[in-house]
Amino acid sequence: MGSLTIAPNMVLAPMAGVTDSIFRRLILSLGGCGLVCSEMTNAASVSPRALKRHRLLDYLPEERPLAMQISGNDPELVAQAARTVEALGADILDINCGCPSPKVTGGGHGASLLCDLPKMGRVLRAVREAVHLPITLKYRAGWDDQSLNFLETARVAEEAGINGLTLHPRTREQRYAGEADWSRVAAIKQQVRIPVVGSGDVRSAADALHRLAISGVDGVMIGRAALANPWIFLQVAQLRSGMPPFEPGLDEKYALLRRYLAMCLEELPERVALNKLKQFVGQFVIGAPGSAVLRTCVQRSQSVEAARQWLDEFFLAARSYDRRCPD
Repeated sequence: MGSLTIAPNMVLAPMAGVTDSIFRRLILSLGGCGLVCSEMTNAASVSPRALKRHRLLDYLPEERPLAMQISGNDPELVAQAARTVEALGADILDINCGCPSPKVTGGGHGASLLCDLPKMGRVLRAVREAVHLPITLKYRAGWDDQSLNFLETARVAEEAGINGLTLHPRTREQRYAGEADWSRVAAIKQQVRIPVVGSGDVRSAADALHRLAISGVDGVMIGRAALANPWIFLQVAQLRSGMPPFEPGLDEKYALLRRYLAMCLEELPERVALNKLKQFVGQFVIGAPGSAVLRTCVQRSQSVEAARQWLDEFFLAARSYDRRCPD
């Protein structure tokens, strides 16, 4: 991306409410991830006063290389936010033109810019003129199946001087339903000279390598799968080297949850730390015997201590169940 090399070429996707500094460091500590990204931040909220309030762009040096993602539709405002991001020390600035949330698109941000490519071009050119760091664009295939303009969007971005593209090949109308059509990602790679990253429906390490191979893209972005399996990036690296991928057992999963909770408690108020744990547990234990009960009990917990007790009881019972099961 520009003069910056991303290696390995596996990227943690920006996820609202998830990819804060704590979660990014947790993922990086497990290995195999070449780039992490902040949560999406509205360009109107990238001011010194606002940053102290929401802290969405806080980070530590060990998270580098780090992309910071912003959204907006006013060229001057987004350019000013870009200057702030550059001053904060981001390695990459990512512009979001793909978020399908009605709250975002209703304000003319995110995927709504796919409906006005001239405006998107003005935003991208203003940002390019404002900063020197590499700029990437994350976007979707179009607003709906009747307005698929992912190739035209790629051309607009490249002509504006953008250094890299990330395509989630669903439309805004699809949101996260149906299948992600990676042939669209491959088509973009054939058209542009800048790096292309693909995103969507990467559920396992094998999926990541398969998508990379069939599309010919430069990198793969992984989002929701990293919540359910934070070791997915490590597993990709192991598969590439011919090693059997690490499969975490109950003890490893329990230790990771406890470590994540401890990291949250070190840096966040207890109520916020509890909410982070509830969110993580909701995805992390899916598929384990009794996980639905655990999720319900943790969600209803009114204190960290109560939630921790539910975790202790669940994993103690799960270990006992494992010992009773025949090989």
